[in-house]
Order: sequence, then structure tokens, then C-alpha cells
Amino acid sequence: MRKGDNMKRNTNRKAVTLVEVMIAMLLFAIVLAIGYAMLNRTFVSLERQKQSLDTLHEARNFLMIMERDLREMIEVEELDTVFKGDLFNEQNALMYKLVIVVPSRDGKSTEKVTYTYEGPELHVELPNTTKVIYRQVDGGIKKALITKQLNYLKIWGTDGTIFRNREADESLDHYQKYLGPHYYHPSNPFEGGLKSLEKVKGVEVQLCMHELLDSEKKPIKDRTFVTRIYSRVLNSKYE
Repeated sequence: MRKGDNMKRNTNRKAVTLVEVMIAMLLFAIVLAIGYAMLNRTFVSLERQKQSLDTLHEARNFLMIMERDLREMIEVEELDTVFKGDLFNEQNALMYKLVIVVPSRDGKSTEKVTYTYEGPELHVELPNTTKVIYRQVDGGIKKALITKQLNYLKIWGTDGTIFRNREADESLDHYQKYLGPHYYHPSNPFEGGLKSLEKVKGVEVQLCMHELLDSEKKPIKDRTFVTRIYSRVLNSKYE
């Protein structure tokens, strides 16, 4: 009897030990899975923060340089954008090329500054393609200011008017009729509308960037920057 009892005790001890090992392995696997999930989430968060910072850095640098040029602008020599009669058309003012004349750095002459867009037509999103904004001073190197995460860039020429905001009960059509004559369009359909580049005294810029992309590089969040810049030279009354 004693011998049989000893065998039962040994068998029970082995069974308990095996269960303990299995539980320990299960707990270890759970902890490992949780740790991996947290680590992966941390890396995703860091990548998104990097994307956001890259977007903000390029946007701020571009707007700072463009604002400086436009404030010193003497004239707009060329404005190649998408022209639509409807100011609020999604494709209206998509930029391809902007050429302005500014004082040279030594202040003794003038020079041309050219902004150009290179990428898909109408700034559409296409796989394995990039959309880039370049700046070039006459005789200088063509420098890329925006190289990644660009959604679109829109440029409007204006007559220098400081516009009022749309009123709460004002229709979009009525507000467009108020704004329309003051925006440059080669065949401005509004009465007394701005049709001559020589009369452009200000520029409105709308820059839209992809702030965040998913794992497949598809945009999930955009950031839009809007600014209206008046030339100091052409609008001395604002000095």
C-alpha cells in the first residue's frame, strides 16, 4: 500500500508541475503579445509625429519664402493656373507656374522669381508619383521647396482689396459675386472684373498638405494653410 501511495504522489506532483509550466508559458506569451502591441503602437505614433513635423516644416518654410517674395513683388509677369468662372470650383486656381519680379538682393536692379509645380495633371494623387514645388531665381539653381506630402497648391491674383468675411445669412452665390471682380481671370466674367496681370497687387495662397499617411501611404489627414499677401511696393497705403 505504501508503495502504491508513493507512486500516486509522484504522479500528482508531475501533473501539477506540467500545468504550472503551461500556465507560465501562456502568461509569458500574453505579456510578450501585449509588449509587442505597445511597442508597435509607439513606433506607429512616432512615425505619424515625424510625418506631421515634416509637413509643418516644409509648409512653413515654403510660406515664409513665398511671403517674402510676394511682399517685395513689383509685378506679376506670369500666372499659369486653372481658371474657372466659379471661384469655389475645386480645380480653380491650381498652380502650374508663377513668375514675379522683385528687387535684387543688392537693391540696384530687379530679378525674376519663378515658382513651378511638377507632378500629375490637376494635382491628382497617382501611385508612385510625387508632386514638387520649385523656386528659381533668374540665373540661379532650381530649388525644391516642397518635395513630399503635397496635396495641392492654389494661387489667386487679386487687386489688393481687403475682403470682408461672408455674412452668416449670405448665400455662397452672392458672396462669389462680391469677390469675383477682385480676382484675376484672363476673361473675368464679372462686370469690371480684374483681367489684367498689370493690375494684380496681391496674391492669395492656399496650400494643402497631407499631414498623416497610413501604412499604405494613403492620406488620412490633411492640413490646409491659407494666406493673402499684399505687395509693399504695390500697396504702399498698407505700410
